Amino acid sequence: MKVMSTALLVLGLTSPAVAHAATEVVVAHETSSATSSGKTVEVACPDGTKVVGTGGSVTGERTTITRVRPSDDLTSVEVTAVEHGAGTVQSWTVTARATCAPGEFTLVSKSSTKNAEVACPGNQKALGVGGETGGGHFTKMAPKNNLKGGVIETSGNTDVTAHVICGTRPGLVLRGGTPTVVMTRTASKSVACQDDEQVVSAGGAVAGAIIDDVVPAGPGAVVSGEGTDAQGQAIRWSITPYVVCSR
Repeated sequence: MKVMSTALLVLGLTSPAVAHAATEVVVAHETSSATSSGKTVEVACPDGTKVVGTGGSVTGERTTITRVRPSDDLTSVEVTAVEHGAGTVQSWTVTARATCAPGEFTLVSKSSTKNAEVACPGNQKALGVGGETGGGHFTKMAPKNNLKGGVIETSGNTDVTAHVICGTRPGLVLRGGTPTVVMTRTASKSVACQDDEQVVSAGGAVAGAIIDDVVPAGPGAVVSGEGTDAQGQAIRWSITPYVVCSR
């Protein structure tokens, strides 16, 4: 665990309420203008905080996120979304989301083909996971089960980069990981933190489909996906949500 500054340590010993406020997670989001074309939007964390978790979502049919990228200094998140398949003539938006907290954290990245795994250094754990794909669709964006790193997977043999935000926070735990089989063209699945846990980041995976949204929302996280055949008809696929929680 990282050592807090002397000033914060004294406050923690004398005032538990102040110490809790010093570790509070806040959520920031920014939505693009509505157009019928690919677009990128950026959201910044409030002063005094850094990105610990990322998220992205799109509106409209046949649209999907292809890039969820924390900045190198962990002060902001960029999200890119594109149309896929036949696309759409309707206007749509993309929203970038960041969960932010005070502290010092480490961004670790790795590129590969089709899937990329990143390990956190030392005793640090994965707080949040983002990724970029060179042309495929995300099928997994989630921490490893032991929170020692993160995984990004895509459809097809395309270039992919995993970005994992590593660090320490009290009582970190990964919740979710139970798949649900669906037969509809689109579906969403949520998972919640428990008791007084705070949401740190969202994650998700699909099998036989593509990820549309990965969103930290309310007391938990939501992942949305789309599973269709070449003619756009619904197929059988599964969806799995993840949420990293902290006390």
